[in-house]
Amino acid sequence: MKRSDEQLLLDTARGDKSAFREIYQNWSPAVYRLVKRMIAAKSDDYDEVFQEAMLRIWKNAPLFDPAKGRAKSWIYLVATRHCLNWLESKHARQQTKEAVLDDAAPDTGIGPEEKAARNEDARRAIELLDRLPDDLKQVVALRHLEDLSIDEIAEITQVPAGTVKSRIFYGLKKLRNFFFKENSDEKKN
Repeated sequence: MKRSDEQLLLDTARGDKSAFREIYQNWSPAVYRLVKRMIAAKSDDYDEVFQEAMLRIWKNAPLFDPAKGRAKSWIYLVATRHCLNWLESKHARQQTKEAVLDDAAPDTGIGPEEKAARNEDARRAIELLDRLPDDLKQVVALRHLEDLSIDEIAEITQVPAGTVKSRIFYGLKKLRNFFFKENSDEKKN
C-alpha cells in the first residue's frame, strides 16, 4: 500500500531512509522547477540550491505537523524559504545575472523555428519574472507555474489568502507593464 506524503514525512522524521527516498522521487521534479524558477536568472547554482532544499526537507521532517497543514504545502514552504534565504545571501548578490531556459521540457516534435521562438519567449518570460520583487515573483510562480491554489500559496507563504490574491494581481499587472513597455520600446527602434 502506498504511503501518503504526510506519512512519508512522519516516517522520514523517525529515520526511515526509504520514506525520504520516496519523497525525493515524488517531489524532486516539482522542487527542482520551483528552485530553478526562483533563482535561475540570478545564478546558475540552481542544481546546488535544489540539493540543499531537498536536504532541508529531510533534516526538517521532524518539524512537520500534519495537524497544521498538508505535506505538499510544507514541502513547498521549506523549498521556498531556502530559495529566499539563498537569494538574500551575500553570495547571490555577487553573482552575475544570466537567463536560463528550461531544457528539461519534453520534445514535442515541433520544428526548429518554432522551438527557437518558444525558447525566446521562455527567456523573455523568465527575464520579466525576475524583474518582479521576490514576494510578487514567489506567488506568481507558485500560482501560474506550479499551478497551486490560493489557499496552498497562503499556507506556503504564511500570509492571508487576500494578500496572496493581491500580490498575484499586482505581480501580473507589473509583468504586463514590463511586457508592453518592452514591446513599445522595440517598435520605436
